[in-house]
Amino acid sequence: MTQHKLIPGLTAAVAATAMLGVAAPAQAFMFGTDGISFEKDTEVRFNFSQTHGAFTSALKVFEVNSNSLGSAVATLFQEANGSDNGSANGFLGTASNLVGSATQSFTFLAGKVYTLGLTSTYNGNNITPVYSTSSLNRNGSQQTVFGSGGNPEAVALSNAGDFSAADPFGGPISLSFEDIIGGGDNDFNDFTVTAEAVPEPFTIGGMALGAAGLAIARRRRNKQSGEIS
Repeated sequence: MTQHKLIPGLTAAVAATAMLGVAAPAQAFMFGTDGISFEKDTEVRFNFSQTHGAFTSALKVFEVNSNSLGSAVATLFQEANGSDNGSANGFLGTASNLVGSATQSFTFLAGKVYTLGLTSTYNGNNITPVYSTSSLNRNGSQQTVFGSGGNPEAVALSNAGDFSAADPFGGPISLSFEDIIGGGDNDFNDFTVTAEAVPEPFTIGGMALGAAGLAIARRRRNKQSGEIS
């Protein structure tokens, strides 16, 4: 009977590589109505979904300093007009109504606190901005839901509080804004995007190496099993 032979160090190397790729250390983060903050510099990819409303809006990233609103540090998306075709389809605005790309990325720096802000105009007049951090809105109102795509036009989202935070590392998540503080319809579909943390290159490389190592070990094991007599 042919004995199984182990290549010195292969098993340990494969296991270590797989651990590097799959079990990368989790990092602390905050991504919700209490603010946006990461323990490490983290790139987040945003994809525009759609808007519903007559306002011409822009979604921006703001710094937050000592719980006070700081300056805008990036504009993610900017509408050219309030909607694609006036009031058609509930004032629907698609990517064709954007100034620029429907995909944007922003790197949130470690230890800083941020918020997303929706600034809007209507007939040349500025509308009160709304922020993804509730404490920055008048009366601390929740104006953004994390992980829910909102509701059809004029249907209120009665359980908005259930969508106060989400995990951008787990895959694309939806962020939807209500663009009026008080007096709005609370459907949280006035401006909708998705967000996803971009994996670090080291993690991607580790996962690829781990998968390759495991595949080699599996092929060798199958070959050796066929040699047993």
